[in-house]
Amino acid sequence: MKGKILATILALTLVQVGNNQIIATENEIASGSSLEASKEIVEDATELVPIPDQEEKTNMKYVIKKLSVPHCKRGPERCQLCREMAEPRWCLLDVDPPDKEILQRPVIELAIDGERHFLVYDVIKSFASEEEARLYMTTGALPDILWDSTPCP
Repeated sequence: MKGKILATILALTLVQVGNNQIIATENEIASGSSLEASKEIVEDATELVPIPDQEEKTNMKYVIKKLSVPHCKRGPERCQLCREMAEPRWCLLDVDPPDKEILQRPVIELAIDGERHFLVYDVIKSFASEEEARLYMTTGALPDILWDSTPCP
């Protein structure tokens, strides 16, 4: 009995709601204040000043630093070749490589003129000893090579 009463009430409610318009028509939406306000905001908007490209000016291209060169991005925890190459060694690094925004490369932290910089790098050459690296730096094969003796983590 209660079910029949509830079904009847529900049916009457649906019939009553069906007679009333619940959803606004397109004309009512178009005449609404929110659309008009949006049009005014868009028309009043001015062109934003473009942000200039921000490039790191490091004033250097090459660094000699002692570090462990990763074989791949998985690292020594997951890669056998990375474990074999984990011994730190002196390397000539190009800290301003081409296509640095496009290619994924490892990153090192360098202190240049008292400021910390995080730079991507390519390994150009690996040295057997510190003496060999210093000799390469003094021969002047490449201009403006920075010697970084800070330990790499």
